[in-house]
Amino acid sequence: MKDTLERRSKIRKAFRKPVLFEQMATGLNRRKNIQWNGVCFDISEDGLGITVGCWLKKGEVIKLFIPVSQKNTTLPVFAEVRWAHSNNNNFRTGLMFLQ
Repeated sequence: MKDTLERRSKIRKAFRKPVLFEQMATGLNRRKNIQWNGVCFDISEDGLGITVGCWLKKGEVIKLFIPVSQKNTTLPVFAEVRWAHSNNNNFRTGLMFLQ
């Protein structure tokens, strides 16, 4: 039986748009941002759901660039990974916007 407990405080709406995001990578005393593409599948006031080709760790903070118009304008937003599930070669991930 599937757990149907809803933990979201706001209703999410369908939002099928490509998004760009950055991960912070560290190694050998260096830090760099790695950019990835994903596809958003829903959004609310508090967060969004995204399908990506890389694993995002729960608690990780990423920087999203959300499309806001048809003129290639994006809104940079920081979000925390709340959950991630494997789906074949992709990962469905829930993100909560940081304020």
